[in-house]
Amino acid sequence: MKTLILALVTCVLAIFYACQENAVNQPESSQILKDQQHKNNSIKICCEVKDPRYGICNLNGCVDYKVEIIGETMHPRALTAISIKLHMNSVLCDKYGMAHPEWRIEGRSEDVVYVSEEGILILEKGYKITNRNDVDLLVRYLVTTNGVGLADVALVPLEK
Repeated sequence: MKTLILALVTCVLAIFYACQENAVNQPESSQILKDQQHKNNSIKICCEVKDPRYGICNLNGCVDYKVEIIGETMHPRALTAISIKLHMNSVLCDKYGMAHPEWRIEGRSEDVVYVSEEGILILEKGYKITNRNDVDLLVRYLVTTNGVGLADVALVPLEK
């Protein structure tokens, strides 16, 4: 009986700590890259997000991206056309280790945006979460002529 209780406690603790990594309150927004000649880059995601149904959840994964300047300065306001390809690949884990199907977030997008040389553009993208029909993941990207970073991630309730 003692062995069974020890095994059960060990299993619960393993589930509780499985998704938990270093607690980060905000995404790593300092990862805006300075190199315009890069091929593929990745932004690591490891942060907590507020879930309206399950409290605080961990978001772990990465966003792979490719940035390409497709039009040099045009327009009197000196805007530059930038092609951005994003590939989100993350997992959402509740901190209580409740039994539920995996909450995976995957998505690809291609956009052309216009950014001034000294400016920053906020690009918002929404992603569906598998096995969840109550919330979506909203990601705000910081886009400059030098690269892409994360400004904010949040779970937003779906309107019914």
